[in-house]
Order: sequence, then C-alpha cells, then structure tokens
Amino acid sequence: MKMHRFALRGLGFLVLWMLHCGSELAAAVPPDGWYDYSAYTDVYLRGVQCRGQPEPALYNGGILKFGSSGGDPDGYRTTETGVFSPAFVVYNLNKTTMYTFSCWVKLEGAYSALITARLAPDNTGARCIATVVARSDCWAFVKGGFVLDWPTQTSVIFFQNADKTPMKITVASGSLQPFTTDQWAMHQQDTIRKRRKRVATIHVADPQGARVVGASVSVQQTAKDFPIGSAIASTILGNQAYQQWFVDRFNAAVFEDELKWYSTEPMSGQLRFDVPDQMLAFVRSHRVMVRGHNIFWENQDATPRWVKNLTADDLRAAVNTRIQSLMTRYRGEFAHWDVNNEMLHYNFYEQRLGPNASAEFFSVAQDADPLATLFMNEYNVIETCDDPFSTVDTYVSKLKDLRSAGAILEGIGLEGHFSKPNIPLMRAILDKLATLGLPIWFTEIDISNKFDAQTQAAYLEQVLREAYSHPAVSGVMLWTALHPSGCYQMCLTDWNLSNLPTGDVVDRLLNEWRTLQAAGQTDAHGAYSFTGYLGEYVLTVSYNNRTTQSTFSLSPGDETRHINVQM
Repeated sequence: MKMHRFALRGLGFLVLWMLHCGSELAAAVPPDGWYDYSAYTDVYLRGVQCRGQPEPALYNGGILKFGSSGGDPDGYRTTETGVFSPAFVVYNLNKTTMYTFSCWVKLEGAYSALITARLAPDNTGARCIATVVARSDCWAFVKGGFVLDWPTQTSVIFFQNADKTPMKITVASGSLQPFTTDQWAMHQQDTIRKRRKRVATIHVADPQGARVVGASVSVQQTAKDFPIGSAIASTILGNQAYQQWFVDRFNAAVFEDELKWYSTEPMSGQLRFDVPDQMLAFVRSHRVMVRGHNIFWENQDATPRWVKNLTADDLRAAVNTRIQSLMTRYRGEFAHWDVNNEMLHYNFYEQRLGPNASAEFFSVAQDADPLATLFMNEYNVIETCDDPFSTVDTYVSKLKDLRSAGAILEGIGLEGHFSKPNIPLMRAILDKLATLGLPIWFTEIDISNKFDAQTQAAYLEQVLREAYSHPAVSGVMLWTALHPSGCYQMCLTDWNLSNLPTGDVVDRLLNEWRTLQAAGQTDAHGAYSFTGYLGEYVLTVSYNNRTTQSTFSLSPGDETRHINVQM
C-alpha cells in the first residue's frame, strides 16, 4: 500500500493515508447488479450501536478492493482526526451511477462521537455521504451513498468527527459499490414484484368438479393494499370537486394543522373539534384511512401561547388533559398518532417535564387508544446526513431510549421534506432503520419550491419510486394540502385542480402501481393465472352464456394465491 500526503483544498487538513482504487468499475459490479440490504443496529451499549468485531465488507469491498494490500478489503486503517483523517482515493467515478458506501468505524480518545463520511470530488469541496455515532473499543456500521452530477477523475472519501475533538478513528471493511441506473431500477422492480404483488391462479370447474377449459376470466382491482395518500386541510370541506379529485387517487390522508394543539385548543379549556370532525366524516365516508398528526410538537414556536407560561405542575395536568380529550374523542378513528413531533430538534416538553416526558406521553396515549399505532415523527433523517441533530443513528438511539423507558412505540415516521434527494443515501438509511422491525412511513413528502416545476417533478418521482420499492416501507403520505394560495412547498395541482408536473408524476405512478385489469381464458387445466398488486379484486368468469362474479383479496405472501370458482 502506498503512503501519500494529499492536500484537500477547503477542508483545512491533510490526509495522511489514502487507499488507491483503480478504474475497473465494471468488473466490481455483481453480474446481476444485486443490492445488499444488510445493515447493523442490533447490539447496543448505552443506546449506541456496538459490535466487538467488524463484519466483512459488503460486495467484498466493491471497487475499493482493487487498491488494498493483497486485495483484502477488511484490513484496519488508523489515523488521527483534527490533523489527519483516514480516507479512500477513488478514480474515474461516473456521472449518474448509484454508489453505495459502507464500512466499520471505531474510536480512541473519546467515549463516543458523531462521525461523518464525506466525499470530495476533484478537490471541489466535500459533502456528507454517511454518518454514524461511533464509540471507543467497539465497532459501528456506516452505510450511505451518493450520485455525482458530473464524472470525476479523482475523488476522496474521508472521515470527520462532528465536534473536531482530536481522536483516533479506525476504519475497517470499507466498500464502495457502483450500480448503473438500469441496475438500480431493476432491483426496485424486483422488490416491488416480491413485496407489493402476488401471483394468483383462478381455478374454474363445473358442479361435478370437471375442469372448465376456455372460460373467460376477468379480474379488476377495486382497492389497493399499500397506503398512498396526502395531507388535506379544511379547504377540502364543501369543495366537492377537490373531494372527488382526492378520493379518485388516494386511500390515505392526514390532516395538515387541524388536529394540532394550537388548532383544537387555542385558549385553555376552549376546545374546537368541529373542523376535524367534519374532515374525519369526509375520509370515513370514502373508506380512506387517516393518520393522527399530532398530539404534541416539541417546537416551542408551535406550542399554544397559553401553554408556554404554565408551571410544571399545571403543564403536566394540561398535557394529560390534551391526550385524554383528543384520544377519547377519536378512539379507534385514527390508524396512527404522531405522539410527540420532532423530538430530535426541539425539547420544550422534555425541558419542562423531564427527560421521561415523551415516554409518559406514549404510555398515556396507548392506554387512551390501544388500537392506534403510535409513531415518532422527524425531519432530516432521510432527506440528508448534514443535520447533526437527526442522523439515522441518533433517531435509532432515541427510539431505543423511549422503548427502554416503557413507551409503546410502534412506528417510525420520516417526514421527507426533500431538497435534491440522494437516493443511495436514502436507501441506506432505510436499511438501518429496518433493523428495528417497526413499520416505516414517509409521512410528509414534498420537494423544495426552490426548484422549478419540472425539477420538482423529477425529484419527486425518484423519492416515490425508492420509498415504494423498499421492503421496510409500509406507507407514503404527500405533504400537498391544497390552499387557494398554494401549498406548503409543493402542490400537485393548481387551485382549479389542473395537474402540475408533480401531479402528472403522481397520477402516472398510481396507475403503474395497480392492476388495471387482467383477462384471459382458462387453460387445459381449467386455470388462469396472473400477477397482481396487493389489494381487493372483483372476479368475473363467463362460459357458455353463464356468468358468475365474486370478490377476493391478494394479501402479502410468497405462495401463489388459489381461488376456486364453480360455474
């Protein structure tokens, strides 16, 4: 292994050691372009992921293995931070290629620290591609990735501790694996086939049990299993055109502001539930599932003014009354509740009521409505790795702490307010969150309005395809409640319900992710088979001027679903 000093312009330090990687990118790609969902957050010490030894490198190191001594991607490399950093040098990275990066990290000189892996392409600055909360004498798993907007001749992947405290970082089992856009899309489609669809066989027989050959079979999907929805606001009330537009597309909803504390109790004891009651009646009448958002919001600026000045005892009484009044009134109505919103960024309630306040909120909410799934909800977990308050490991640690404190926490909420999405990073974060075994929902997806309409639409499609195709994701909500003046960041239509480019994307994907109709004739065995998206179906079978109709469902499962029909 060659030793190099390499000046990184604008980074303020020298890289003492770097691992050379050749340009044989194609040779490192698995023949089938397969993606490895492996991630590790299973062993914890004091809430931080920890293992005694690193696992072998994913993809046998990918393109990093070409520069390692003896071809071993699992060797240890150690350097000092603050002045020096462990790093990998890679050559000839391609534009639009999906690069997935992973390694294991251990510290010396500090108990724990937030470590960031950064990419510096062609000495033009650096960006975050992964983070991990690492600690001393134990190995932590880093997983992330990136896509380049232009090809680079020389790029550097290096590591920094967030607070710049001098410490020693040891890196092992480094891996950088490229995937073409076609390979990435192929894997998305394969996951959709396995997780969002199922094979069904219709068997047609006469009353004596003899096979009916040549019967006409038609199946029509009437309801989708996977929830895809949007935020709505009071603007939908009385607007029949908007209501019809909504129910024609979505099977899930969330109220934008109407359930938040400042809306339902603007003054102490002055409860206002008339608007959410009407909105709930609308979604209930159209068989639309609805999320409850939210019981509390840790952001002081989003706290009712009268609540801010309460003593600790009065505040405790007020929050208990808030939970009881809300959950008792709507017991069994909302499938989910975001119990305490954005706890990683704000701490109004925990500061006033103590560090166990949030765990108590969850416990009281669970008692008030045992059937509701209780969520933690947060932003900048999936959107970026540049926010030190909401890295994936920080989120995992908070979830673990709440559960250790007795909270019945059953769902992971990812808001998804994206700027330019980093899709390989997004998938890597989902992989790590999936190790907890909890339902993962995208709760508030939109794309920043700093982009033009076409760019918003392109980025939205990337995010939706990745969210829908990840096996750990259980539902997707858009943050696109429509107002006469527009939407929070992104609308799907104008006020007259004419599609914007983002609306065209959503309509196209909704049509793609459903079984419009499947039809054919029974074969020599009296059977007709098809592959359909999970959900509810109407089945029509015709033979010799006789027709029969029935319903069936395709639920998740690896086996073929068999439906028997008697003519």
